[in-house]
Amino acid sequence: MGKPLHIEKYRSIIGIFLLATIFIIPIVYSSVSRNASAESSVKQEQADDYNLGRLFYKQKIDRIDSFMQAHQQRVNFQGNVLVGYKGHLIYQGSFGYANPLKQKPMDKDAVFQLASVSKQFTAMGALIAIEKGLLNYTDTVTRFFPDFPYPNITVQMLLNHTAGLPNYMWLLEHHWNKETPPYNDQVIDLMAQHQLSLHFTPGTRFGYSNTGYVVLAAVIEQATGRRFDHFLEQEIFDPLGMEHTFVHSPAYPSSKKHLHGYKYWGRGYYQIPMTVNDGAVGDKGVYSTIRDLYKWDQALYQNQLVEASTIKKAYQPVQLKNGNHYPYGFGFRIKENNGKKVVYHYGKWNGFRTGIIRYIEDTSTIIILNHTNRPYNSQITEHIKDYLETKS
Repeated sequence: MGKPLHIEKYRSIIGIFLLATIFIIPIVYSSVSRNASAESSVKQEQADDYNLGRLFYKQKIDRIDSFMQAHQQRVNFQGNVLVGYKGHLIYQGSFGYANPLKQKPMDKDAVFQLASVSKQFTAMGALIAIEKGLLNYTDTVTRFFPDFPYPNITVQMLLNHTAGLPNYMWLLEHHWNKETPPYNDQVIDLMAQHQLSLHFTPGTRFGYSNTGYVVLAAVIEQATGRRFDHFLEQEIFDPLGMEHTFVHSPAYPSSKKHLHGYKYWGRGYYQIPMTVNDGAVGDKGVYSTIRDLYKWDQALYQNQLVEASTIKKAYQPVQLKNGNHYPYGFGFRIKENNGKKVVYHYGKWNGFRTGIIRYIEDTSTIIILNHTNRPYNSQITEHIKDYLETKS
């Protein structure tokens, strides 16, 4: 007597499942193993580079460290510093506390709000979208937001701060009455509702604009069909192995851990609370570590995200309609040091003071992250730069 048909059917299904398991599990395991191996390899490569740098540039490292230790004692610096020299990672230092109130020591993987250093990631997001054919330099904001009250403002004007847009922070502080800070699209809705005057005719002047980068992040979302944080994660952070870098806004839920900003007042530190302006991202809102930022720095040298010609364009001073130039590219300020180009950006927001200074012709970099309002980053940068330029 034959077996019931339904038993035969289930036996076939089970057989297929077991057969698939035999082939799929090794493939999945192999993929996970390769990813873990690649991650381990990157970490080992960084460690080898660090040890090599310390071997060849010990005198510079000792001078940097002596200065930083003395400086921390003198001004109570609270933050992390990383230095790359001629393509080698030579110095990493942690100073003070991750939480000055509880005196929790700082560590090298502490995650800081980057403040305006975030702008270079927003700019890169736009450049990636442009290379993918999803966006154009000449696209107007009204292509994506028809009710945007300022026609003829282009993506390129947003990138290089020549749009003349009004200050969105003033707008929120005077007209936003909800408890949760607004996200970028809500900022644009409020701009359409109140239609504040432009500061100047678009393209005629340079005017550093947080509003422009908030609008740019919203344009990137519309052009790519992805939320800004997801787009940067998928197109920049994950490909570069920036494991501790993310975009955060209190306008949507997040469980990511990061440092808080502190204000030094009198004889102590006070944690700075969230403000109505914290919800918008693009002008700020990227969080990262010194080591992740060094990965970003090295990737820019190697053109890992966009073509070399695109990076070159990002480092060019903006040309205004009257033919004059201003030393700002796409998310990078520009200057010269001893006749060589430097691209850099500083940030300051709610207790965080940040900076990344890239001496691109020497492949040297200074990264400084501070989570208090104490204004010592420029002084630190100048001293470290002098030590790097000293021959011995």
